[in-house]
Amino acid sequence: MAGRLRSLLLLVLMIHAAGLLVQSALAGEFLSGTDQVVKFHELTAWIVLGVCAIQIAVAALAQRTGEASLWLLIGTLLIFLAEALQTGTGYGRFLRVHIPVGVLAFAGVFWQLMAQFRQRGSGWKR
Repeated sequence: MAGRLRSLLLLVLMIHAAGLLVQSALAGEFLSGTDQVVKFHELTAWIVLGVCAIQIAVAALAQRTGEASLWLLIGTLLIFLAEALQTGTGYGRFLRVHIPVGVLAFAGVFWQLMAQFRQRGSGWKR
């Protein structure tokens, strides 16, 4: 179970990071004047929030079984709050907060992903 849990955590982190990367690409398209991508950006925001909620559950289980640190769980909770703020400021079109928080969320998830890959015994070939 431990190896599968670690693999699940890595998979969720990869999906989360990919979703945030898609979000930034859609935001770039919107900021360049393509209005049609706003609905996809909105839909992807809700998907990313859902993936983050799944990541919280997996990180909590992994932390309880000793497969992940408490810091991963705390970081994921903070990223969830940032992404919720991200969604709210997006609807409010408060871009001075929306864009920097998005960058921070992506950096946080990417850091978590790299930290999990770097841990010994991750089950992934180096």
